[in-house]
Amino acid sequence: MGLATTRGNIRVVLDGRGPVTLRPTDHIATGGEGSIYRVADLVVKLSLDPEKMRRQGVPEKVRKLSALLNHPYIVTPLGIVTTPSGDPVGHYLPYVEDAPVGHPLSRVFTNEFYQSEGFNAKLASTLVDRMRETVMFAHAKGALLIDPNELNWFALSVKHDPEPRIIDVDSWVVGSMPPTVAVMPSIRDWHASGFGHASDWFSWAVVTFQVYAGIHPYKGTLDGYARSDMETRMKDNASVFAPGVRLNRAVRDFSCIPPPLLEWYEAAFQKGERTVPPSPFDVRRAVARAVQVLRTVTAGQTGLLTFEKLLGYPGDPVVRVFHCGVALLSSGTLIDLFTKQQIAVARSMTCEVVKVSHGWLVGIIEKKEASFLYVREGGHDPETLQFRMRGHRLIAYEDRLFVAGENGLTEVRSNLFGQKLIASAGQTWGVIANSTKWFGGAGVFDAMGAKFVVAPFGDAAVAQVRVHELDGVQVVAGKAGNRFASFITLNKKGEYHKVELTFDREYRTYKAWTGDADGPELNIAILPKGVCATIVKDGELDIFVPGSGNVNRVADGRIATDMVLSNWGDKVVYVKDGELWAVRMK
Repeated sequence: MGLATTRGNIRVVLDGRGPVTLRPTDHIATGGEGSIYRVADLVVKLSLDPEKMRRQGVPEKVRKLSALLNHPYIVTPLGIVTTPSGDPVGHYLPYVEDAPVGHPLSRVFTNEFYQSEGFNAKLASTLVDRMRETVMFAHAKGALLIDPNELNWFALSVKHDPEPRIIDVDSWVVGSMPPTVAVMPSIRDWHASGFGHASDWFSWAVVTFQVYAGIHPYKGTLDGYARSDMETRMKDNASVFAPGVRLNRAVRDFSCIPPPLLEWYEAAFQKGERTVPPSPFDVRRAVARAVQVLRTVTAGQTGLLTFEKLLGYPGDPVVRVFHCGVALLSSGTLIDLFTKQQIAVARSMTCEVVKVSHGWLVGIIEKKEASFLYVREGGHDPETLQFRMRGHRLIAYEDRLFVAGENGLTEVRSNLFGQKLIASAGQTWGVIANSTKWFGGAGVFDAMGAKFVVAPFGDAAVAQVRVHELDGVQVVAGKAGNRFASFITLNKKGEYHKVELTFDREYRTYKAWTGDADGPELNIAILPKGVCATIVKDGELDIFVPGSGNVNRVADGRIATDMVLSNWGDKVVYVKDGELWAVRMK
């Protein structure tokens, strides 16, 4: 048993820094080859098999990489980690903060991310160009990336000046050293006999194409291939550029890709060419022909659905809808959907809004501190409350608001005394901050590789439910509501799956359903009354009741996969082209 599997305190020495104690509360995640811990602004990665690590020459490679790869976009190992007796057991490196500061690249692929973060093609080009710069730098230093899949890239400062960060650099190859990891099949160059610059650029092409278009270059529907048969299509060069490929409307139009780079993508994916890609800012003339994208044919209008426009402001798109009936615009303006009046301006786009007595409570996180506004109904000015809390994330479940921090998950209580609202800290649940990733209405806790779903429910409870279906995979998206949670996961093969959990009333047991997913997009509305709506295919709105398994599939040509679903109470709403609409059965 290695140090990384130990559940108590672990005493190690950081080469050049000195001894540190890794505590269970420092644990972030366990999987693959090791366990990672956070110590201040550092990450310590301990090998699950130190003997294997030493046989593979990883300590020597880490020392080479530390001296060789000094670049702001590369999270380079800083040094070796040893036991107190001097045996190498891992390495340490700078910490890259997750949301809301940094975002895994798989989230950047989604339309929800483009909408909520105000991301666009211009920002995508900046990010992609800097990812290109990162690969070119590594190659110039004699290093090969081997497995630069979407889990090994992060995006920072996405709203204005996006920068990449690439992690797991210890798996790179320098000189004649053999690879120590297997490349994820979804980014593998199946035409290459080994690893080299060309295979790295093919992997770069696969992930950066998804930054622009939101789809893997060998996805979509193509006659002669099953939807899940991506490997065969990669070997056959049957990409999204192949004649007859049909794509749904969630795929962003290829015109968002600069023409020289688009031409290069087509040559790489469809023709098998392997060259260094042009910069997205290459000023060469456009390609001679436009790429034709066939959209999946949708059913005709059936008249079973009614569509109602709720909000739409030119130049100030809706980016998010809170369940309490408040919309957030890109300017930070908060709009009451019932009166269509402005109620406040949020200082942070990562705010949360819940309904309280005679108004709304607005929570804001800035510099790891939560502050709160009370907005009374009737057009009153927002009131800044005296209550503040240390924390790094706000979580809302229906009309309950929580702050996630170092001490756990704390509920924010509010009481109205006359015209004055008093907010205070309520109950705290022992959730380990570093090991828990938060999504919409729930979190996923990694207990040394064993996954638990942390789910508020009812009026005052929070459950921690052991979910075996999430072990061994990365959870990249999630949303939870009344007795139901849905997650998108990514496995080691690069395959996305959807995991849906239906809980009993006390959240002691659950029923799980698992199915294939085309990518990391999770497009679902979960209503408090126990009904869900989702769009999987253009032209179809699926309305289902998790508790009973009943599904009503409504065909309507106006339904499209680029409608980003949410809910306003028990109303299904969606954002499309910056406008907010409601959809319901007649």
